[in-house]
Amino acid sequence: MQRAAVSVPANIAEGFARNGTKELLHFLSIAAGSLSELDTLIELAARLGYLNNAEELNGKVDEVSGLLMGLSASIKRRTP
Repeated sequence: MQRAAVSVPANIAEGFARNGTKELLHFLSIAAGSLSELDTLIELAARLGYLNNAEELNGKVDEVSGLLMGLSASIKRRTP
């Protein structure tokens, strides 16, 4: 879970450090995949009884997902 969680901002940062919108969007997509992976791991951990705050964590994942999708959409709109 920690690896997936750290991968999200790391990929966003790497995307912004690259040259070009296409690469940025690619790394934002990778970040979204890592976020989806984290969401799945939270669900599995909750079902196995390792988490008692899964709803809170799922809410935060949903919030970050919305922000990430909004960022990607905004960048796509500005791209000719």
